[in-house]
Amino acid sequence: MTLTISLAHFLADFFNSFFKPLGPYFINKFNIDSRTFTTLITLIGAFSSILQIFFGLYFDRKKRDGVFVVILLFTEIILISLLGFVNSFYVLLTLIFFIRLFNSAFHPVGASFAGRLNKGTHVAWFSVLGTFGAALGPIFITSYVKIFGMDKLYIIGILSAFLLIFFYKKLWKYEKTEISEKRFPSLKEAIVLLPVFLMVALRGFIMNIFHTFVPIYLNQKGSGLIIGGATLTIGMIIGMFTNYYGTYLRDKLGIKFINFIGFLGMGISGIFMVTINSELLRIISFSSFDAFGFLTMSANLVEAQFLMPKNKSFASSVSMGFAWAIGNFVSSGYSAVFGNNVSFVLFSVSLFSIFLGIIYPIMYKEKKI
Repeated sequence: MTLTISLAHFLADFFNSFFKPLGPYFINKFNIDSRTFTTLITLIGAFSSILQIFFGLYFDRKKRDGVFVVILLFTEIILISLLGFVNSFYVLLTLIFFIRLFNSAFHPVGASFAGRLNKGTHVAWFSVLGTFGAALGPIFITSYVKIFGMDKLYIIGILSAFLLIFFYKKLWKYEKTEISEKRFPSLKEAIVLLPVFLMVALRGFIMNIFHTFVPIYLNQKGSGLIIGGATLTIGMIIGMFTNYYGTYLRDKLGIKFINFIGFLGMGISGIFMVTINSELLRIISFSSFDAFGFLTMSANLVEAQFLMPKNKSFASSVSMGFAWAIGNFVSSGYSAVFGNNVSFVLFSVSLFSIFLGIIYPIMYKEKKI
C-alpha cells in the first residue's frame, strides 16, 4: 500500500503545482502586477497550510485514514476542474484557497499512512512521488494551457477522477491499528519538534520565494511561459532524487548535516542564477537550488515522526504544513514589500540562505534520541 498512498500524493501535489507556473498567464489575464499575484498566492498557501496542524490532530484520533485520503483527493480534483471556467480574479483566489485547503488536509493523514510501519524509506517514497507530481505539474499545465486553453482543464479532472476510482480501492478499506491516546499532546511532548519546525519554516520561506518568483524572473529575462514551467519541473525532478537520498544521509550523518548543506547549497545556487546571463545556466542553477532544498525534505519529515511516534499525523503536520505556513507568511510579507523588484528578492533571499547555512552548525546542538 506504500506505492498506492505515494501515487495518491503524486496526484495531490501534481494538481497543487498548477498555480505558480501560471503566474504570468494570470497576471496578463486579470491585469494585475507581480507583487499582487505573488503576495496573495503565498498568503493563500500560508493560511491553508497553517490549518494542517489541526488536521493532523484530528486524523491522529481516526482509524479510517484511507477513506479520508480518497475523499480529500477526489474533492481536490473536482475543484481543479472548475479553474477553466473562472473569469474573476477574486473567484480564482477563492477556488485556489479551497484547493490548497483540501491539499493541506491530505498531507498529514497521507504521511501518517506512509509511516505506518515506521520505515523511513516508506515516508521517503511518499515524499518523492509527491515531489515528482509537483515537478511534472508546471511543465504539464503550461503546455496544456498553451495547446488546449484553460477552458479545457475539466478534461484532466474527469480523467483523474476515473484514475482515482480504479487505483484506490485498497485505500478505502485501510484502518490503522493504533490511534493517539489523547487529542492534544502536551507542550513538553510537542516542544521536541521545535528544531525541525524552525528548519522547515526557514527552508519553506526560501523555496517558496524561488518557486513563486523564478517563472516571473525568467519571463522578464525574455523566456516564455513554457520555459518557466519547464525550469520548475526540471528542478523538482532532480530534487525528487535528492529528496530520497536525504533520508539515507540522515541515518548516516544526522539531520544537522542535512540542513547545513541544504541551506548553504540553496544560497550559492541562487546567487549564481541571478548573476549569470544565460538562459541555460539559469535553468542549471535553479536545478541545483532545488537539489539542495529537497535534500532536506524527507529527512526532516522522518525526523519529526521519529521524535513523536504515537502522533505521526501531528508530527507530519508540524514539519510540513504548519512550518510551511509560517514560511509562506514570511514570504508573503517579503513579497508585499519587495515583490516588484524580482531580481532583488531572489538575490537577497539567497544571501539569507547562505547566512543560515553558516550559522546553523554553530547555533544548533543536535540531540540524540
